[in-house]
Amino acid sequence: MKNVEGAFGQMAWHEITLPILMQYLELRTAKTQGNRELAVLSILWGWAIKWGMTQLVWPATNVKDWKNKEGAREFEVTDELFDAVYAEADQVLRDCMDIATATGMRLTDARTCRMPLNGKLRFKAKKTGKWSFFEVSESLVLTALLERRGNVDSVMLLTTPTGRQVSQSMLRDRYDLARANAAAANPELADNIKAMYLRDSRKRAADLAPDMDAASKLLQHSNISVTKAHYRTKATKLTAVR
Repeated sequence: MKNVEGAFGQMAWHEITLPILMQYLELRTAKTQGNRELAVLSILWGWAIKWGMTQLVWPATNVKDWKNKEGAREFEVTDELFDAVYAEADQVLRDCMDIATATGMRLTDARTCRMPLNGKLRFKAKKTGKWSFFEVSESLVLTALLERRGNVDSVMLLTTPTGRQVSQSMLRDRYDLARANAAAANPELADNIKAMYLRDSRKRAADLAPDMDAASKLLQHSNISVTKAHYRTKATKLTAVR
């Protein structure tokens, strides 16, 4: 928002044209971030139309390939990287990392998933609306988490030790601190640790799955190509023929 306002905040609606948008992307050094910023501007534009602030359509409507080209982010959450951050995390963050890597849940779902009922951990994915469940007994990680959780009085699976629901900002602050401490404690891994996000726990879950099909099913992707392009980084083992 800060960058969008700095570039377009003083412009009238009719002054923001497709060539102006493309010029912004050309001059923006962070190419992928530039795409995200103009995506925010397009959302604001839609709101402005609904609120009667303009009758002009978004300048890039029905125009293809006008943004900067993006490649899939290639990043592997190795055991070393994961363990380094996990070692510096408090119990709340560790529980979140355990849930996400064991189940492949998105962070929002990991935060809002309710306690298991009759041994089944059921959840409805916020993004897709799909209902799924896990048999807790089939996961050593989930079983250990529930035993560690004890008798905390909350319907949520992920809580603070006092039973308080965990917010997005609570996770972000904890992860930023753990990642910084892990980078300081492991200078040889520091660059990769700093490049790892908490949401990469989902990527690690994909790599822990036995194969691509299992990874795609775990992440609830409708198309295996999404899993292949953006999540599973584990190399495929081949067998020499002679």
